[in-house]
Amino acid sequence: MKALKWGIYLIVFCLPLYLLRFEIFNIPTTVLEIMIYALFLLWLAKSGFKGLKAIIKENRFLFIAVFLILLGVSLATLRSWDLRLSAGIWKSWFVDPLLFFIVFISAIKSKKEIRNVFYALIFSGFVVSLISLVYLFLGKLDPEGRLQGIYNSPNYLAMYLAPALIISFFCLLQNYSHENTRRSPSETSRCASPSLCPAKAGQPCPLGLWSIFLVSNFSLSTLILYCTRSFGAWIGVLAATGIGLMIWLWSSGNKKTAIILAVFLLLACVSIYFVKFNTRAGMLSINSRVEIWQQSVWGLRAYPLLGIGPGTFKDFFPLHPDWQIPQPHNLYLAFLLQTGIIGFLGFILLLLWFFWHKANQPWDNIQLLLISIMVYILVHGLVDTLYWKNDLSIVFWLVIGATLVLKSKCQNPNYFK
Repeated sequence: MKALKWGIYLIVFCLPLYLLRFEIFNIPTTVLEIMIYALFLLWLAKSGFKGLKAIIKENRFLFIAVFLILLGVSLATLRSWDLRLSAGIWKSWFVDPLLFFIVFISAIKSKKEIRNVFYALIFSGFVVSLISLVYLFLGKLDPEGRLQGIYNSPNYLAMYLAPALIISFFCLLQNYSHENTRRSPSETSRCASPSLCPAKAGQPCPLGLWSIFLVSNFSLSTLILYCTRSFGAWIGVLAATGIGLMIWLWSSGNKKTAIILAVFLLLACVSIYFVKFNTRAGMLSINSRVEIWQQSVWGLRAYPLLGIGPGTFKDFFPLHPDWQIPQPHNLYLAFLLQTGIIGFLGFILLLLWFFWHKANQPWDNIQLLLISIMVYILVHGLVDTLYWKNDLSIVFWLVIGATLVLKSKCQNPNYFK
């Protein structure tokens, strides 16, 4: 099982390797896919489906939602007029992440191991930020002056860095809490199981070096995120950290501060919106999205049940020399259009399962982090197509998988070993 866990950490760290593409027997694939297949085969060799049936039986609602998503995207793929393209997306953005999800829920058994997955994502984001900083210094920007680094779009860079930025923020928040409790003679800076600090339970947190790294990573990621000029990512990160802070303050008894923060968060989002709206680039961005969404509605009316084939949205949009419209720039429209009613219903049921169990589980730092990342995905998903990328789909199922592991802990205290 140790090899499986390290394989999971390695895959999370290497998520950007989906950019390295090649073909095997004329079938397109990526380095990331090969790593996932190797991990899944290792899991089959070590444990097979032992224990998985019990997990499915105990979480029928979740796996009904998963089945509906997979069924919906499969039917949409079969009816696609570009079967090769749609099958590639079906494989890379649904089957591969679900294989990773299966190994994750089978191998990850402790909050410490979930924490290690978060660390892998932080370090991966840090490496991507450093590479992007080199691109920034060299002046390698897109035609609009936006930073995109190794990715094909500034939005793709922003989407990948945002979860790592959110994790760094909450790790810094916990380190601040540890510093405060350490000053109290009745408490020490000790790591409990829900802690995000890199030390074993009951041992002092190495706040100095760890905090320096977190501050450096947070500052660098914030700079890179700013240079992407991704309006949706800014709003998403602000909403995720703001809501996470409100929950943290409310659960700590600081209810008045939480309410003040909520008002400030609302004003900040409105301010960013109007600043963006009052610029020429902002107007073009918003107007283009409105046009894209209108075209999406036309697609829904034409194919209401099964939707269109995954990845074929560009065929619904009139050709424009400056626009590349592979997706409808909205997470919910993307699921409706490309997985049909069946897949969209599964997606909604999955979200209901997630938030229901978050509301009925004891709050700790890891729970707070998971709900903050999901809030980011759903808020940014209002204006961009999150999930519908190799790396983002893995992050999404990672959040669902970690929630399932924590749920199992609540139901069975002996689940964690």
